[in-house]
Amino acid sequence: MNRQVVVRMVVVLFVLMGFGSFPLKAQKIYATDTETGEKTFVLTYGWGITGYASSHGISAWDVDGKDGGVANLLKAMCYSSSSEVGYGGLLYGNTHSQRFQAEGVKERVNLIYVAPQVSYLKRATMFPSCFSTMGGGVGYLHYRSKTALSGHPDDIKVSASSAGVNGFIGFEYTFARHWGISLEVDALYSPVKLGKGGREPIPFKPRGKFGLFLLTTQIGLSCHL
Repeated sequence: MNRQVVVRMVVVLFVLMGFGSFPLKAQKIYATDTETGEKTFVLTYGWGITGYASSHGISAWDVDGKDGGVANLLKAMCYSSSSEVGYGGLLYGNTHSQRFQAEGVKERVNLIYVAPQVSYLKRATMFPSCFSTMGGGVGYLHYRSKTALSGHPDDIKVSASSAGVNGFIGFEYTFARHWGISLEVDALYSPVKLGKGGREPIPFKPRGKFGLFLLTTQIGLSCHL
């Protein structure tokens, strides 16, 4: 994820924290249907480490890549006290950087994924003030790879846009009326077909079309409104 996207996510996070500091009349998300019709909005910022199914990672080149990357996400969900199903949206970003020192090649890959989400909420767990969620969605993924070669002034850039599907399972502890800490595992799959890059010589074969699969373990901070 590039610097501008990270800055935007951080700004949004602080805005959410500002809203959460007000004495809103929000209900606890694990409230039962005794408060019929009450809605809770859960806004979550998460950070995590990503693993890849392929040894190439999410690189645009047919070469063994780095084991993992760094992921950031923003998720907004709405739950009703009379239902176990919630709806919302997800903005997910992933950054992957690696250097092929023997060949003088450095690559940076950015992913952006946006999708509506459906979630099942389990209010009753073994621990008080805790709940679990499970869900997913189908959305849009944008892939961008920028590769720098030593001795060449211009970077090789390839990009692609594709449909994607994601799923998640998580557990959250609400330590205050408006705040919670979450642990979540996310999976994302998308069939990616890369466009052609520049004409500069590169010692690796381009991957072209491949199935991109990411598994992310993350921690998050949630604001309940």
